[in-house]
Order: sequence, then C-alpha cells, then structure tokens
Amino acid sequence: MLSLTKKSDAQPVAAPLWHTNFRNFERLPDTKVVRTTFFVNTAAITVAAGMLLWLASREMTNHGIQEQISEAQRLIAENQKQNADALRLSKNFADEEKKLAEAEAFVKTPIASLEFVNRIGQTMPKAIVIDYLEVRTTDPKKAGVVLRGRVAGSPDQASGIANAYVDQLKADPSLTATFDPITLQRIDRNPNGAYMSFEVVFTVKGGK
Repeated sequence: MLSLTKKSDAQPVAAPLWHTNFRNFERLPDTKVVRTTFFVNTAAITVAAGMLLWLASREMTNHGIQEQISEAQRLIAENQKQNADALRLSKNFADEEKKLAEAEAFVKTPIASLEFVNRIGQTMPKAIVIDYLEVRTTDPKKAGVVLRGRVAGSPDQASGIANAYVDQLKADPSLTATFDPITLQRIDRNPNGAYMSFEVVFTVKGGK
C-alpha cells in the first residue's frame, strides 16, 4: 500500500540544544580587525588637533595685529611731533611775514609820517589836544590814519570847534591829495564835563 504520510512529516525533527547560552556579548572582547575605539580615539585626536591649530592661528593673528597697532602708534607719535613743529614754524613765518608786510606798507605810505604829523600840528587849534595817532597800513583797502583828541569848552562850543577843525582838514590841499574822505567819526562828552573827546578818521584814497 502507498504511504499517505506527507513529505514534511517524513523529515526528522531537530534535537533541542542541550544547554542554555549564558554568554554576555557586551563583555566579550572585540574581535574585529580594526576596533571601534580606534575610530573614536582618532576622531577625538583630530578634533583636538584642529582646535589647537585654530587657537595657534588666532594667537599669531592677534600678535601680528598688536605689533601693527604698536607701530602705528609710534608713527602717530612721531608725526604729531613733526606736525607740532611744522605748525610752530608756520606760525612764526606768518608772524614775520605780517611784520614785513606792515613795514613794506609803511614805506609805501602816500604821505610821509613826519610830514603828516607836522601838518596836523600846524593846523591844530589852541583848544584841541591830540592824545592818540594811529597809522593803519596793513590792509590797503582800509589804509588810513586814526586821530583822537580832546576839545576844551562846553559841549556846544567843543562840538563847534571839532567840526570846524575837520572842515579845515578837508580843505587842506596837502591832506586831501592823499586822504578822502576825512570824517569826524565820533565826539563824546567827558564824564567830568570839562571837555569833549573826538575821533577823526583819514582814509587813504583808492589806488594810492
């Protein structure tokens, strides 16, 4: 008779393990050719070396910057001294140039100073006293003479004498040849009332 048993049923059943597996895989040694700890250590060393190189590069950069700053400060200090010396010499030169310009302008004055003073003395009335005389020649556009003095008498009398004196100066040919206009700039009463103070401005004609 043909067997009715299935093919799978005909295979023998594997015998069960004869003992339990008590191995602790976490504590077993690493039997790989290249251990995992090698890669971990290599990565850590690489990162540490990179950090050291980066810190060294920064320190060198900072050192270079500090040297540049020190050099720049040294140059600034030297230039400040040279600049101060240049400014001092420039000021001295400007002062001397101003003196030379004044002297040159004084020499080129259209009327001699002694001649002018002599003419003022000859035309000055007895009631007038000259206190101040200034020759201005630095600026050709404002060249002239400022004359200040006092007039004795009451305010009305003193004002009349001062105006008459200015009219006399305006009519003097030796003065009008050089000065135009000749103006009574101001006349003030003295606090004690004994006299009047006045100021006459002689302006040099244009082109002189």
